[in-house]
Amino acid sequence: MVIAPSTPRRSTRGTIFTPTPHASSHSRAHQPNTTYAWTSAPLPSSSTSTSSTRYNSFSRIVSRTGGTQTPTTKGGKVRAGKGDEESRFTVGDGVLVAVEGGDEGVGVLIGLWEEPEDGENAEDEDGEQEQREEEEEEGERGPKMMAEIHWAFRKQDLPGIMKNVQVDENEVLLAASALSRPVTSHIPIHFLLRTIPIYSKAFYREQFPETKSKVKGWSYIRQGVYWCHRAFDKFAKGGKAWRVDIDDWREGGKKGYGWKVKGPTEISHLVASDDEAPSDEDEGSEAEMNDGEESEDELAMDVDEEETFEPPSKRKRPTTTAGRKAARGGKRVKPDPKSRPIKGRPPLKGKRMPHPTSSTSNLPSSILSPEQLPVDPYERALRLLHVGATPESLPCREEEFVDVLGKVEEGVESGGGGCLYIAGVPGTGKTATVHAVVKELKRKAEDGELPPFSYVEINGLKIPSPQHAYTVLWEAISGAKGVSAKTALRGLEGHFGRKVGGGVRGPRGHTFVVLMDELDQLLTAKQDVVYNFFNWPTMRDSQLFVIAVANRMDLPQHLAAKIKSRIGLQTILFQPYDRAALISIVQSRLISHPLTPSADPKVLLPDAIGLAAVKMAGTNGDARRVLDACRRAVEVALENKNKPLPTTTGGLVPSNGNRPGEPHPVTAKEMHAVLQAMSSSPVAKFIGGCSIQQKMMLAALVRCVRREGIPEIAWRNVRSDHDALSRSLVFDPTSTAGAGAGAGGGDVLLSNSELALVLSSLISSHALVCSMEGYKGVDERKVALGMEVGEVGRVLMNEGEGWRRALAGV
Repeated sequence: MVIAPSTPRRSTRGTIFTPTPHASSHSRAHQPNTTYAWTSAPLPSSSTSTSSTRYNSFSRIVSRTGGTQTPTTKGGKVRAGKGDEESRFTVGDGVLVAVEGGDEGVGVLIGLWEEPEDGENAEDEDGEQEQREEEEEEGERGPKMMAEIHWAFRKQDLPGIMKNVQVDENEVLLAASALSRPVTSHIPIHFLLRTIPIYSKAFYREQFPETKSKVKGWSYIRQGVYWCHRAFDKFAKGGKAWRVDIDDWREGGKKGYGWKVKGPTEISHLVASDDEAPSDEDEGSEAEMNDGEESEDELAMDVDEEETFEPPSKRKRPTTTAGRKAARGGKRVKPDPKSRPIKGRPPLKGKRMPHPTSSTSNLPSSILSPEQLPVDPYERALRLLHVGATPESLPCREEEFVDVLGKVEEGVESGGGGCLYIAGVPGTGKTATVHAVVKELKRKAEDGELPPFSYVEINGLKIPSPQHAYTVLWEAISGAKGVSAKTALRGLEGHFGRKVGGGVRGPRGHTFVVLMDELDQLLTAKQDVVYNFFNWPTMRDSQLFVIAVANRMDLPQHLAAKIKSRIGLQTILFQPYDRAALISIVQSRLISHPLTPSADPKVLLPDAIGLAAVKMAGTNGDARRVLDACRRAVEVALENKNKPLPTTTGGLVPSNGNRPGEPHPVTAKEMHAVLQAMSSSPVAKFIGGCSIQQKMMLAALVRCVRREGIPEIAWRNVRSDHDALSRSLVFDPTSTAGAGAGAGGGDVLLSNSELALVLSSLISSHALVCSMEGYKGVDERKVALGMEVGEVGRVLMNEGEGWRRALAGV
């Protein structure tokens, strides 16, 4: 069969769901003036049920003269003309494939066939129908030339969180799966870029000696040449690697024995049944293979030890690679005494240290160990009470930690997709709990208790626009750098929405755990960003698990119906901390120094901690505010260390018996002064002088901004929310609104003229800003806050329990 030169496509309709390994590689794969033709006779079919014809090789001819005629010989075979570029591909060759992100994937060509025009043997009818429609638009009617690729992993193709497997620059790991998961892909042949050599380790070392690839301590990285002597199962827990003979595997596939990679158990059985006496390396492999999972880990490290760049003369192991070759009957190579290890890369130890098994709800540690903290208790308290300091454990969130860990771990183990929505008021430990869960998942993946995965964090406050979230995720999945949001969206739609065969999406396909923090900041008018991130995990074989964290309890009720259906029942609510929990959080950070465990005085008295906890528990239960208050109180104590406290008799003596010049423990009175100073901001002073109706209008606008996700709100929505607040707050005995309004039901709601007076008073004080477009009606005019939304909401929460519940969305 011969495929004539293809004409470049003019329209861009349907490019998002074009079933290609990468949406942007379409132009690179479909080169103009390109001819494809089989160069081997059809192979005999082993099954009568399939209607496809298999071949062993094909040729690609690219005309450089600009002509469109296909040069042929007398027998009908295609030949290259003068100045044309011809490439030949044969089953068993190593190939570079155009994959998503504009990158190139490494694989082995294991099958070639021609599918009939009607596509009766398609595995996925819907996907094949979509692909046929695309090809008809491009004018590519007729039989399709297809190829099957067995992927190989380079260093950059492996998951980010897995066991520590050392992979050299020119090394590839042959993809394998003990769970019958797909490690191959069926793609059109025009995505094959070129052939590349993939040698065995011994042949590669012989052809490219390491001593000849070093100049002044630097090593050469050879482009387009690879070697392989291990297989890797990324679907196994932690990821498993074992030795394979790439040449034997390739020869067996060519002879018709199949292209399945033998697992470690099968290899061990073959070694045990061999009549010849095994070498030292084979004996070690056989013993390690029969010892279970732990022995497989040792085997992987034994492989890593062979890859160290230590000179053979300095190795502690008695048998070197050269010696092993001699034991097998090969030529003995004399080690070079002048060879030196690569600069900056220390050789591995002969014995692997076990991974720490202490686990559980620890956060990603970013603080010093207790021995490295300051000895002075006040300086140490300032360090540990900082909001950015990471404690050794997360108190008062054990149940939420177990719940989140169970849901995310189940999603990673299944290899599919899922969504988890976490909501709660600010400062309730949502993000810290997710970080603790990710750390525990990382420990399990490194210990071999969980399949490998990659972790991506997207914070709505750290990206320039909500659409930039597409760029962050696409760069992590494809490895591309510096792509725009529009290009990233097209790539993600093609990655999750295409239906090509049943294989993986190139060598980089594995589970991604995505944390979308501050989801409130990613809301847009159309809610398209949030919808896409909740919709992609529901697609088949998405391998995407999204954890969304928001500060609003009622956010799902204000999302579109299509988004709520994606969230489902995977929702966890974090309730605000109470007084006891806040006290426990503060006390857990006031640890003693190991050098002076009994000599450390109390930095904060229990009454001072209790006062700060009671104050914050009555508003929104924000643990960060409590830590800020306690830290500020310690700072004041250090500033006033030379000032003695008055005694009950009127004299001035150092407090608590301390010598002059030493700080004293923070008392409840000093904590009260700190809390008063923290709450006496300009915004708090202004709101404190407002009337009840003005406060309710500010609260109504804060609720609308949080609900709609935009700063400008139509006056119609503000007025409606003000009426709802009036009905709920006036009759609430815990709020202060009831004293300022009438007790009768008819006196609760204000008229339009009265609301206009309240609005004009807030506009005159610059607390609110209102648009004055004359062509718009009064109800359509936009109203915005002239102050920071979070500060206004925090001050209004101090008005009472009813205000707190209303602003928290409860």
